[in-house]
Amino acid sequence: MLNRLSALIIATVLFGLLYVVGVVSSLSNKALDALFLLRGPAQPSQEIIIIGVDDDSLAALGPWPFPRKYHAELLARLQQAKIIGFDFLFSEPGSQDSIFNRAMESSPPIVLASARNTQHKILFPAQTLSNRFGTGHIEIILGRDGVVRRIVPIQQTGQGPLPAFALVMEKGAGITYHPKSPEKSILINHYGPEHSFLYLSYLDVLQGTIPKDFFSDRFVIIGAEALGIGDAHVTPFTKHNQTPGIEIQATILNNLLDNSWLKPLQVVTWFCLAGIGMLCLLVWPRKAEKWNLIVNISLSTFFLFIAAALFQFSFFLDPAPVLLFLTLCYLVHLVIERLWTAKRIYSEMTELDHRLVSELQQVYTNIPSRVFNLQPPPTTGGGVRRHLVHLQAGVKVLSLQHHFIENLLNKELPPLILWDRESGMVILANAMFNTFWSAYFPKQSSLPALNQFMSLLQKNLSSKSNDSIDLATISDTTPAPAFDISLSGDGQKKFFRVTIHSVDVENLEFSGVLALLTDVTEIKELEQIKDELVSVVSHELKLPLTVILGYGEMLSGSLKNEEKLYVDKMNEQARRLNRLIENFLDVTRLEHGRREIKQLPLDPVALIGEASELIRQVADQKNITITQILPYKATPLIGDAILLLQAITNLLDNAIKFSPEQTEITIKLVEEPKRFILCVADEGPGVPAESRDLIFKKFNRGKQEPGREGFGLGLNFVQQVVQKHGGKIWLEPETDSGATFCLMLPKKTPDPTISQNDICP
Repeated sequence: MLNRLSALIIATVLFGLLYVVGVVSSLSNKALDALFLLRGPAQPSQEIIIIGVDDDSLAALGPWPFPRKYHAELLARLQQAKIIGFDFLFSEPGSQDSIFNRAMESSPPIVLASARNTQHKILFPAQTLSNRFGTGHIEIILGRDGVVRRIVPIQQTGQGPLPAFALVMEKGAGITYHPKSPEKSILINHYGPEHSFLYLSYLDVLQGTIPKDFFSDRFVIIGAEALGIGDAHVTPFTKHNQTPGIEIQATILNNLLDNSWLKPLQVVTWFCLAGIGMLCLLVWPRKAEKWNLIVNISLSTFFLFIAAALFQFSFFLDPAPVLLFLTLCYLVHLVIERLWTAKRIYSEMTELDHRLVSELQQVYTNIPSRVFNLQPPPTTGGGVRRHLVHLQAGVKVLSLQHHFIENLLNKELPPLILWDRESGMVILANAMFNTFWSAYFPKQSSLPALNQFMSLLQKNLSSKSNDSIDLATISDTTPAPAFDISLSGDGQKKFFRVTIHSVDVENLEFSGVLALLTDVTEIKELEQIKDELVSVVSHELKLPLTVILGYGEMLSGSLKNEEKLYVDKMNEQARRLNRLIENFLDVTRLEHGRREIKQLPLDPVALIGEASELIRQVADQKNITITQILPYKATPLIGDAILLLQAITNLLDNAIKFSPEQTEITIKLVEEPKRFILCVADEGPGVPAESRDLIFKKFNRGKQEPGREGFGLGLNFVQQVVQKHGGKIWLEPETDSGATFCLMLPKKTPDPTISQNDICP
């Protein structure tokens, strides 16, 4: 905000200085002249007639000044005029004043001129010419460039206020005009170049060439037109010949009659200046310079158009101060922005230089000089020069690190590839990945984009899943997910473990995804051999167990006392071992996809109720209450009813095992728009912090206590079932007492071929 205010204050001060030295007024005058030329000549009133003493009149009547009897004869020809004005100074008495005075007495109202001499003394008409209607000053204001633009309606003199010549003529015609600020100058609205008004020669009128009724009810101004005897001035329309002073007086009279003075719109100008200040404070700093330039040009063009349009109606909206202030503000804004940018660049360069020096010091410490000859850069010299020296040293270090990393990527690491997360473009891929890609995807001419690779990964998963791999869930704060894929190349089937890492570099504003591929074919083959061995052993154990259990139950029915007790113990352990084998086989089938996951709609509320009934007898033995918090009705859940029932039963059974007697177990189901959340909470001892990461592993039984049975497969089985349904299971953070296990099951679109009657209860 400070730099914005600074720009506005500096621009305002500069504008004030330009105003004081007259630059603003000069530009305003030029703008006014340009508006006159843009508007072009206008038609003046035909009620005003100029009778000029021209060269022909001088040649016929003699040298100037004419005898005043000629003026008296002229008045006799103008008896029908409304009012007559002489733009001559009759400040000295003449021998023919009596003739002229008698002519004025019988003529229409006569207005005589007065003016200041070089000693600033007002030259009034001679006292002998007393039959005049009045006198008015014919003075005009010349600009610094000599152009006539203004007039003062009423001047203050020692004899009192002296109105302008045209103002007295208007009053003599019976028209009253009261200027708002009579002592302030007003702008003359020029109609065109010289001879814009109706002009007649003094000689022609005197000789009667012009009929008398031609002057009927008109304003007549008599003055000099010849260059040698009268004044001539420059107006905005002047090109070759200057405009006689008599025509300027006619212009002033016409402005009075039509009320067509140029009316300055200063209030609008001040509002525009304030608007430019708002632009400088609120708009320019927030927008790009290209956009600001377009806005400024558009506003300037619009303002000029409005000024030209208003000028047609005699309103002067001065564009000079507005455009000048806009230019000053924007230039100062640009300069200050560049200075602040340079300051920020230098500050960032200094910070980067400090970081570079710090990193270089580590390099100087870690890399022996005999291996890579690096010397600390000098601390003397200018900041930029010192930074350049640091950069040169940094380039050398980067060159060494580049060769080291390139060798590491291409020769030591397994296949890896890095993408930009947003665009999906390949940023980096080592030689091992290129070899892998050309071997297993020979038809692909280029390395895969991120989405293409994820699609291929989903397609070649070794264990099929209904869920797609979601890149949005991959971040630095979550464990890197790993997926096993199977590919065929050179007639052999290979297994690769693909680990997806998130690569986020904050200071570079880079977010990427890194895939690392590891050949796990041998591990997979060993796992397959192990699973087959376990499966065979498990199946082979089931047959003798079945025989033992069958004979044991037969013996139990025929024995008594201690013999029966021994056989019952044997049967109990046989059944326990049988359950272990069944559970292990179930987990193995799920892990290796040998158990088909049915996708049928089922009622989750009924499923939870059935699981609660199955486990209620076990809960009653410990006086444990099972509380259900379920919705009245829920959307059908798509899944395998048998597996989900067993998973929920395992969760409840696990909660009962670890809960003290006379406690409560709560099972809660929440339906969300896209998923179900099921939680089972008990009031047992909870899960120790050191066991939380292992709770879902095989054969993990947690904290053991006497009398508590189990094989450590229940939670692993639940996890396998939930994952096969596209969900996940987790242990809630530590609570005041007990443990809370929650599982999420996504909603899926049911098969349209399945009717509502097929929904599992």
